[in-house]
Amino acid sequence: MMEARADEIIKKLNDMAELDGDLSESKLGQLDLFGIRGMRFLDISHEKLLELVEEIGYPRQDLAAELWESNQYEAKILSCMLSDPNEITEKQADDLVNSMSSWMLSEYFCGKILWKLPFALKKAAEWADSNTETVLCTGFNLIASIAYRASETTGGKPGFFDNALFLARKHASDASQLVRKSISSALAMIGKINRNWHEAAVETAEEIAMQPSAEARWVASQALGELRSTRVSNSLFQGE
Repeated sequence: MMEARADEIIKKLNDMAELDGDLSESKLGQLDLFGIRGMRFLDISHEKLLELVEEIGYPRQDLAAELWESNQYEAKILSCMLSDPNEITEKQADDLVNSMSSWMLSEYFCGKILWKLPFALKKAAEWADSNTETVLCTGFNLIASIAYRASETTGGKPGFFDNALFLARKHASDASQLVRKSISSALAMIGKINRNWHEAAVETAEEIAMQPSAEARWVASQALGELRSTRVSNSLFQGE
């Protein structure tokens, strides 16, 4: 295990950076598309970050909290990797989500840490009804992560997904493309749980498609395109 301070880790990340000079126009476009804004981005591969985690040792909640305060994207990803969900309180989770500054970071944090929290269902429902873009994105990203692991996360609480579908209908016309991307992803993931939820998600998406805004119709189109794909149909309805 490496004994290191946050500033030493950040320096090491800088040394590991794969790019010299400015990012390409295409890379800049990707950063904007996924909401990586206002942070320094080094373009360090996930594999190299995993190697660094092995050097540091997991978990390191103290170091994770310090790295989260950095303005460096990779430092925040490393913070997620080093976090221990057993040591994150509900207030700390709220603080982390309120300070979320990237859609990609939100999605990663949900898939890596937030779904494991004992209060994940409660916070997902709260965040997915927020008036703040990044918090709203995180709410629906967390719903998607919970749906992906439905057998592990929801147990006997089917009402969670009923409420998630209601919230998807409510927020489908949001002006933010990132919010709409999170909603369509959550709808698609709910629809992949089993046949019953597939039917419910398709019905919800069809209702959203009837809303008057172009934004809502985009959400419906994205979700239905995935839910009606051959890959999903073969997975859920094989043998019929």
